[in-house]
Amino acid sequence: MAEAVVGSLLKKIGYALVIEVGKSTLSILTTEVSAMNKFFDEMRNIQAELEGIRGFLHDAERFSEIDANIKNFIREIRTIAFDIEDVVDQFTYKLNEQKRGVVAKTIKRVVHVKTWYKLTKMLGKIKTQLVNIQSRKNRYETNGIVKRGEPQEVGRWRTTEYELFKKEGDLVGIDENKKKLMEMLIDDESKHNVISVLGMGGVGKTTLVTDVYKTVKKSVGGCAWITVSQTWERDQLLRKILQELHREDPNGITIDGIESMDFRSLFQTIQNYLKNKRCLLILDDVWTTDVWHCISDILPEGNAASIILTTRNREVALLAPEKQIMEIIPLKEHHSWDLFCKTAFKKNNTNICPEDLTLWARKIVEKCEGLPLAILAIGGVMACKEQTEREWKRMWEDLEHELAHNPNIEYVNRILQLSFADLSSNLKNCLLYCGIYPEDGYIYAFRLTDLWIAEGFVETNGRRTQEEVAEEYLNELVSRCLLHVVKRDVLERVEICSLHDIIRSMVVSKSDEEDFFVVYGSSTHSPRGRLRRVSIQNCNLASASNNEYSLRSIFTFGDKISLNSLRSSKLLRVLYLHGTTIEKLPEEVYNLFNLHYLGLDGTGIKELPKSIGRLQNLQTLSAAGAKITQLPNELTKLRRLRVLSVYCDAENEFIGVMPPKQIWKPKNLRVLGVIKATDEIIRNFETLTKLTRLGISEIRSEHCEVFFTAISKFSHLEALSVLAKDGEVLQLQALNTSASEIEFTGQVERTSVPQFSRSLQYHNSIRKLKLSNSGLDENSFSCLQEIRSLRFLDLTRYERNELCFHEMSFLMLRKLKVKEAPHLEHIEINKGAMPNLEELSISKCPGVKDLPRGIEYLSKLKLLKLGNPDRTLVERVEKEMTEEQVSEDRVRILRLIKFA
Repeated sequence: MAEAVVGSLLKKIGYALVIEVGKSTLSILTTEVSAMNKFFDEMRNIQAELEGIRGFLHDAERFSEIDANIKNFIREIRTIAFDIEDVVDQFTYKLNEQKRGVVAKTIKRVVHVKTWYKLTKMLGKIKTQLVNIQSRKNRYETNGIVKRGEPQEVGRWRTTEYELFKKEGDLVGIDENKKKLMEMLIDDESKHNVISVLGMGGVGKTTLVTDVYKTVKKSVGGCAWITVSQTWERDQLLRKILQELHREDPNGITIDGIESMDFRSLFQTIQNYLKNKRCLLILDDVWTTDVWHCISDILPEGNAASIILTTRNREVALLAPEKQIMEIIPLKEHHSWDLFCKTAFKKNNTNICPEDLTLWARKIVEKCEGLPLAILAIGGVMACKEQTEREWKRMWEDLEHELAHNPNIEYVNRILQLSFADLSSNLKNCLLYCGIYPEDGYIYAFRLTDLWIAEGFVETNGRRTQEEVAEEYLNELVSRCLLHVVKRDVLERVEICSLHDIIRSMVVSKSDEEDFFVVYGSSTHSPRGRLRRVSIQNCNLASASNNEYSLRSIFTFGDKISLNSLRSSKLLRVLYLHGTTIEKLPEEVYNLFNLHYLGLDGTGIKELPKSIGRLQNLQTLSAAGAKITQLPNELTKLRRLRVLSVYCDAENEFIGVMPPKQIWKPKNLRVLGVIKATDEIIRNFETLTKLTRLGISEIRSEHCEVFFTAISKFSHLEALSVLAKDGEVLQLQALNTSASEIEFTGQVERTSVPQFSRSLQYHNSIRKLKLSNSGLDENSFSCLQEIRSLRFLDLTRYERNELCFHEMSFLMLRKLKVKEAPHLEHIEINKGAMPNLEELSISKCPGVKDLPRGIEYLSKLKLLKLGNPDRTLVERVEKEMTEEQVSEDRVRILRLIKFA
């Protein structure tokens, strides 16, 4: 983590040194040039020292266990890096606060001469500190560092070899997965049957595979169970395999002279032994794909071999065929409770929780969220505690602290920190950032990635946008089982994610260690020391920092918040006020030159003043669901603005916001909406070619040709939402877009639908289509049914009395919603229609009094959701469920019904 801080700082210094050429040569004051040159000299010296430090930290942070002296050294480096960052950011801040006008600028420069000397003096002191700590540590030598794989082996018996000695009765909740894994092993048709078992650390992968291994090893000719871990080495791995083969068959293979064998000897010895044998090889805890590439050739040609990999990384899991990948999820609630009781109450021989402890025991189990490693560890600790309500309540209240510091369960964090240690420095920052959100809270992916960009965590190489790289980071954390996906969008991209509670505990603990962020969860908390980021959850924080150049990010999660701390936060990058009741921002906000992200979603903010134009570094302004009805023209001065997400929440009705004149001027805009259309905006819209998401309202019929022609040139557009002005009709002939999500609200010209449908079929990229109040008839709707790429269709306020899906219609559709259709009476599904439909939702359609005709044809249907159904429909369904003479297809459909 210190490496990530230093790396980020070096980028800032590089940027500041680039400024040197332009600013010092243009100055009209000799004294200013002299002062700035001295500052830049000190900065270059610091830069050289930091380059050496970064090399040391890169080596040091590859290891998980380091001695106390090295830890103190890294802590000192991190503190000094923060000091340097403060100086560099102060320099940039002061340099850009000069006012326009020659006289005013000259006066400002005279004042700044003292500032440059002051900052130079500060850098000089910092450099002296660096020299002092370097001499104490002998110029960054790595003596005292213990390699990452070694210390873990001391305690790995808990989660690897220990599994070999578990009794059958100790295992809980693995029966179903064991059956599936055994079925995969039976497949002898493939020469090499590779199976991957994927899941987060501590979820029970090793337990499952070990149980299967013990069951089947006697029926194979050669078998070996190997823990690979992160620090594997080729020859040593082969020695482990040879030793395991000998352990299982001591008379069949010798290991004499194994330590002196070279790679070729080891390879040939193993291969000769396995020849003509059906063998089973377990590779437990695989972190990289090169492990498989190293040993795959060791298996003789022609013999049946099964290889099971356990891994936390989806990239490794993909070494197996898709059908041979088993992803292990946390235990279900009842299995979690059984496992905890077996562990915590084993000494009373009943495995039953006393009634007076049930409340706190349930809370503890809930905290574990089905993670067997945590359940076993905490259950083992509770088995040694007094069985009193007071003691168990105390344990629950201190559980997060216990996970980080109690030596009996601290290894849970250590196991999870292996996953953390394997991340790049940027990904470490990104994962720690997720801990800022409240416990059990959902994290919206688009918001999270915007925040990562604002914080400077996302690096690009010129070929890809920051948004693309940030999404790649997100997918990497999901792939490594560190972030849990709650919901995916129609393109299967992560839409909502969350942190497992135990991983969050690890993240919070690591953040405390690294001074990454601090959480304040009640009014009794008061800040201490210098802070970088604060997460304020259901409390007020009067003053967040005692250093005006220290704080970088403020997050609030709660209704009320005091913003007094802004008076001492001049270099703030992120101000996240989502959901607060604040109605007006203090003027100090508009002096935050360094602000990159301003989050006002769901607040009571009613207007933004002209002074918002001073936020020259602002990248994201998010005010969705606030009370703002009009945006000031000064917003167009924000040339770095990437995201402008606004719509007004007026009495629970979302409406577009009147945009500033010349909204097309910020050329970097990628997200825009929901804004009201004007004639001038429509004429100039074609300049916003970088847009990926657009929402616009008040579109009139006369706008459509010019507007949709412009939209058709947007090659990056992914999502389009168009709301017609009341009484206006949307003409779609000119729209030719490759967007994957399209939403129309308002009447659509029926004769324009065939051309629009053909364009969608041509691009073959549309995945989601939402039509509200469209007024389509049978013929125009039939045109849409030919769109093969569509996965999700939402018909809101459909105005006809019959809805018919023809044969071969919507071939790829997975989800269909029909809602708020007051005139709809009949839905008919012909055979061959929607063959891949998995979910059908019909809600707020009072005229629908029976299930759709032909619904039995939907062979892949998994859920039939009926929301606010007419009583007649409910009674018919209930009656049909009790009848005996009902076809199997009909029974299958009836079992899928869920009333809401």
